[in-house]
Amino acid sequence: MQSITLFPVHLVQSIFLFQMLFGALLINSQKQSRSLVLLFVFQGCVCAFNLLEGLGLSDYLITPAFTLLYGPMIYFFTLSITGKQPFITSHYAVHLIPAAISLAFTHYTQEIILLGSLSQLGYFYFAYGTLKGYHKQLMHARSDAESLKLKWLIKALFIFAIIVVFDLLRMNVQPITPLDLKMHWYLLNEILLLLMFSFLLFHTIKNSFQFEPVTLPEEPEAEQADSSDEQLAQQIFSTIDSLIINESLYRQPRLSLNDLANQTGLGSKEISWAINSTTGNNFCEYINQHRVNDVKREIEQDSSQKLSLIELAFQAGFNSKSTFNAVFKKETGLTPSQFKKQALKTCS
Repeated sequence: MQSITLFPVHLVQSIFLFQMLFGALLINSQKQSRSLVLLFVFQGCVCAFNLLEGLGLSDYLITPAFTLLYGPMIYFFTLSITGKQPFITSHYAVHLIPAAISLAFTHYTQEIILLGSLSQLGYFYFAYGTLKGYHKQLMHARSDAESLKLKWLIKALFIFAIIVVFDLLRMNVQPITPLDLKMHWYLLNEILLLLMFSFLLFHTIKNSFQFEPVTLPEEPEAEQADSSDEQLAQQIFSTIDSLIINESLYRQPRLSLNDLANQTGLGSKEISWAINSTTGNNFCEYINQHRVNDVKREIEQDSSQKLSLIELAFQAGFNSKSTFNAVFKKETGLTPSQFKKQALKTCS
């Protein structure tokens, strides 16, 4: 009977396998995160085959082909979470063809892993571009855009890219690497992957509200406007601006362009164009300016200082302290505390 030698890396892979299956079950009910469920199941399969091959229980090498699947899986998850593509489409199978072909050539291990690593970096680049475009559209559509940005996913992409480069270096120096260093390096790589997927799982659960469908208009195109267009933009903007000020609509934390379109009967693209043309700002920046002005007025008028700065911020429509501080300083050149001290000195 063949003896099985267990190493620390096998323990890490076993924990990794359990975490991926448990994570997939945990988030399966979240509709827009089901592509991440698919990614977790895929990573679970990778862990299982790594264990089988590492323990000598599999005669055929499969795991090198998996490196050609990481990129498409991450990219598809990005498309799904930003609403760019439904869960499964037939043409998506094209991205899986290289991995299927490589199954016949896995004895060229380092060559397959090199192709897989380059493929992953390419897909990560396109995923990053998708996220940046999504964030830009959010700024044109939502007053709470900052809280909806998937900054944690951008961080995950950079972490994954570093791990890919790290692992590629490991594979290329394997022929000249001492066995002990080789095993420790492999263990470290598996631990880093485990931590990266743990990061994804944590933020998916923490930010599940971000996966709600968000209707985004196209970004207004910068065109050379004639005087009649400028006049029309001014008229539309004047109507919108008066409504927002008179009704204090900016105090709604989740005010969207669609909300204004429904109240005015104007098109969301029309409103976005008018705001952008007249103020030079996107919708989120424009609404945040009103919120900052509201906080400034309250600070200057609240002689008894009944409300704290963060209470004033939430009253004005901000939904996070960090966004409030960043936007306030950008608009005034001062932090809220500095502005308040300056206002108190002026009053006294």
